[in-house]
Amino acid sequence: MRVLIIIICSVGRMTFSFWTNALGILAALVRLSTLSLPAVAGEPSSAHPFAFTYTTDVEEEGEGELEQWLGWKQGHGRKGLRAFESRTELEYGITDNLQGALYLNYDWSRARLDGKIDRDSFLGVSAEVIYRLLDAEKDPIGLALYFEPSWGAEERALEAKLLLQKNFLSNTLRFAFNINVEDAWDRDEGHWTEGSVLEFRAGLAYVLAEQWCLGGEFSNEHEFDGLIFGGSSHEETSAYYLGPTVQFSSEPITITLAAQTQLPWADNPSHAPDAIEHGFATGAERYRVLLRISLET
Repeated sequence: MRVLIIIICSVGRMTFSFWTNALGILAALVRLSTLSLPAVAGEPSSAHPFAFTYTTDVEEEGEGELEQWLGWKQGHGRKGLRAFESRTELEYGITDNLQGALYLNYDWSRARLDGKIDRDSFLGVSAEVIYRLLDAEKDPIGLALYFEPSWGAEERALEAKLLLQKNFLSNTLRFAFNINVEDAWDRDEGHWTEGSVLEFRAGLAYVLAEQWCLGGEFSNEHEFDGLIFGGSSHEETSAYYLGPTVQFSSEPITITLAAQTQLPWADNPSHAPDAIEHGFATGAERYRVLLRISLET
């Protein structure tokens, strides 16, 4: 366990309060491993070993899963951002290759800029459909298509993903790669603004034991002014993230914890002033933690 903590802490220079929250969650996860819950037999429980990256695994027909996501972001340039995100999801296998889901979303943020405090919160709902074309456990590579519309009083979005997956070493080593495109509409003082993102995400995870899985995830995220799908757009900034992911599973509960830090490789194609500071994108969070608790239904 000491090795896991050393790996997590070495990812980036996070603030003391940030890592206090993250390690507190990890400590709770470790304590859960001592509970006498029944172990999963046979296949290692690593179908969804990542937090930020999606695999091509879907629920089998008639099976379901309830998931609770909790996210924390901090360090948004000079704005002093702190943001909390919550997502409650119910997944259901429509067929063995088609999965549907419904989400209830809640976001809260507090930002400080030029001495002023800006607080914001909103509720929203999302729907998700994943259609698997190739199964990573049966075919040479896994391939799936993902579509998600979201609606809220202050934010609306349409998101599409291309999901790829490759398994190695009898499924104990899993690699996943995602291409995500999202058009979003945000309401600011009664006016709707348009923006979009293009993201490339990759994850590599290894099953250490029947109940434990350790991995890492990498993200490259491009922000655009305007819509990619629905109109013209031009790139504003590009940011990079890297961090570890650890998962503990004991049927019917799976807990996944991931942390990422922004790397000093940000790019500013629009040449906007103050968009980059010491290699970091000031318009993107510096650190983030994501916790997912899954319950098979």
